[in-house]
Amino acid sequence: MILKIEGDIEMMDNVPLEYWETSDARQGGFIVDVNERGLCVLSPVDMNIGGEFRISIFFSLGCEFDGFQVLTRIIGKDLCCQEGWESYEYKLEFIGISEEDRPKLSNLLRVRQTRNIYS
Repeated sequence: MILKIEGDIEMMDNVPLEYWETSDARQGGFIVDVNERGLCVLSPVDMNIGGEFRISIFFSLGCEFDGFQVLTRIIGKDLCCQEGWESYEYKLEFIGISEEDRPKLSNLLRVRQTRNIYS
């Protein structure tokens, strides 16, 4: 399901993420969009283009809760000002996903596409 937030940004409803660089300092954010090549995310943390980090993505499939990890690289960045807070919108490309987690990404994309058809 897609949740519309102010500023005409569509955010995937209830899809939080957690990310960290090699320093293992964990941060949080929200997924704006996802496809088979990468993600668009919102985060309050200012990061450099070219930075690489791991992301854990959490989502529900009906009564079940699931998640997976991907290795990503920042390929684009925009300042995003919303009412009451400032964040950055990052475009991330997938540069690594385990064989075990690949079907979970496919599952998330399939469910998201089905929900968009019926929204």
